Amino acid sequence: QPAAAGQSHRAAPPSRPAKDLGVLGVEASNYAELRERLANVPGSVLLADDGPADGPGVGFSKAATVMAAGPHTVTVACVGIPHAQISLTQDGVGAQPLSLDFGCSEVLSKVVVLQKGYVGAQLIRPDPTGAWTGAVAGIKVTVK
Repeated sequence: QPAAAGQSHRAAPPSRPAKDLGVLGVEASNYAELRERLANVPGSVLLADDGPADGPGVGFSKAATVMAAGPHTVTVACVGIPHAQISLTQDGVGAQPLSLDFGCSEVLSKVVVLQKGYVGAQLIRPDPTGAWTGAVAGIKVTVK
């Protein structure tokens, strides 16, 4: 069974305006819906993270350690925007990054073979300087 050595990195720009209460309310509601969508993913969690999918700043970037190579299920979802993109990377010979571009109307799950070692997930934001609307995205990587 894999051991999660996850560290989430959320770097914030030095000065960014505060979100207004309306956006915070929408974001809180979107996080609740996102977590509900990702709650019933089967298997042991290797890596899980979520973050803002629009506005300035970084959405999320997280790493974990894969203790045993083999099939893992990658599940992604987003709320409040039409689509999102999350990248899954792994170091090593022959390791290819996996880019998941998905619509937010449903949860996307994909089985991938991960090698022993580090795996990282990052939310790719097409416009990190755009307006905040409260949109969010998340990932869960599990193994049976």
